[in-house]
Amino acid sequence: MRLLFWRSILVLLVGLVVLAAAAWLLLLRPVAQPATNDPARLFNHGSIGNEETQGLPYWIWRVLPTVFPDLLPRGQDGYGAIGMFWEPGAELPVGFSVMTLGVIPRVAPNCAFCHQGSYRMSRDQPARLVSAGAGGRVDPQAYIRFLMRAGTDPRFTSERLMAEIRGIYAMPLWERVLYRYLLIPATRSALRDQAQRFAWMANRPDWGPGRIDPFNPVKFFNLGLPDDGTIGNSDMMPLWRLNTLDPTPQRRAALHWDGLQADLHETVVSGAVGDGMTYKSYPRAKETLARMEDFARLQAPPPSPFSALRPEDDPYHVPAAAVEQGKAIYKAECASCHEAGGARLRTVIPMVELGTDRHRLDMWTPEALRRYTAYEASYPWGFRHFQKTDGYVATELTGLWLRGPYLHNGSVPNLRALLAPPAERPAHFYRGSDLIDAANGGFVSAADDQPIRLSRYDTTLPGNGNGGHLWGTGLPPAEREALLAYLKTL
Repeated sequence: MRLLFWRSILVLLVGLVVLAAAAWLLLLRPVAQPATNDPARLFNHGSIGNEETQGLPYWIWRVLPTVFPDLLPRGQDGYGAIGMFWEPGAELPVGFSVMTLGVIPRVAPNCAFCHQGSYRMSRDQPARLVSAGAGGRVDPQAYIRFLMRAGTDPRFTSERLMAEIRGIYAMPLWERVLYRYLLIPATRSALRDQAQRFAWMANRPDWGPGRIDPFNPVKFFNLGLPDDGTIGNSDMMPLWRLNTLDPTPQRRAALHWDGLQADLHETVVSGAVGDGMTYKSYPRAKETLARMEDFARLQAPPPSPFSALRPEDDPYHVPAAAVEQGKAIYKAECASCHEAGGARLRTVIPMVELGTDRHRLDMWTPEALRRYTAYEASYPWGFRHFQKTDGYVATELTGLWLRGPYLHNGSVPNLRALLAPPAERPAHFYRGSDLIDAANGGFVSAADDQPIRLSRYDTTLPGNGNGGHLWGTGLPPAEREALLAYLKTL
């Protein structure tokens, strides 16, 4: 009897090992993405190692907009409602990667989900992609909420989703079994859990297109901090010419809007951690992240279309004399903070001097700093340059014509308004357009441009204030016009 008992135990153990190996081979074993020598493609679609935590099985992700069109924002069809740029013929919109785990391709967001831009110079012109740009159209919160609502909807069933999948893909029997009995129920459960984790968003102003609360999710999920009611809503920054931020013997460049990091590599890695990368997936993602970092170091925005060389009746014409006068004003008023070599470039300007909305600054607490620095201390992330500051960073103005709306929270719609005293800046406007505002600099902010995608911005809400940054606001009107002409060319 004793021998039979131990044989049974051995058979059970062997069976468990076989089942675990089969599960790993079928569902978890990472399969490397196809190699590419195109750095822009890698940045736009490369994996950052978050498929295990954030990835959706491809065919589920593919049919969700078809099954739940009523849950997409503003009534627009497909993932275009979220504002991502989808290149003609591409399998995925910019900002998503697909990587196979086991035998199942999974779709997950990557760095370009937030860091992508587009623009049109006229209403009838197709949008042009700007890699690593400010994501003015992208609405990450709308994507999160779409998945949350789909996961809690009673229509999210194996029968309903499989019917849609069969309409576009002749799925083999073994894959149908996996999807019907494992992947669809597991995805539904994960999305319901996500709805609980992101319930805190309901108690704060919406992010809206082009904005994100980047660190509160990290505080509450990764670092285990309680909901403290802080608001981190801020614009998604472009990643252009970051090689200019390399440290010197004299100082390190302050990164993020509030300078909470001072090392580019740590910023890239911690950003991937915030998007779902773990210490287990980091080794496979490390090379891709390094290549993405290299891309952002060298990537430049397209040159400004505003020029004195254009015909005078061209909306993008700027008078040469005004540009020269504006350049001189810029050198006197703005260059020390925003020009290469300026004494205050990429330094933190104290709130007492800057005067802009402080909610984003207050979101990053001393306790968050302490916990992120010690995050998963058993794994050598090497986070040594997180810091707590008391202001916002004076950034370079590379590609200024594509950075609107302006200020850290995107509370000022255009450059003309930025040069006006705060009391004269619009209290309400619309975000989400990629049509260039030739008259005012930035993007158009009227309600009649692409109303499906636009979102109304209210500067009276917490975190949305448009005050502060008074430089240039006291100039005589003619000098402000000259400065505006020059700023449009940057």
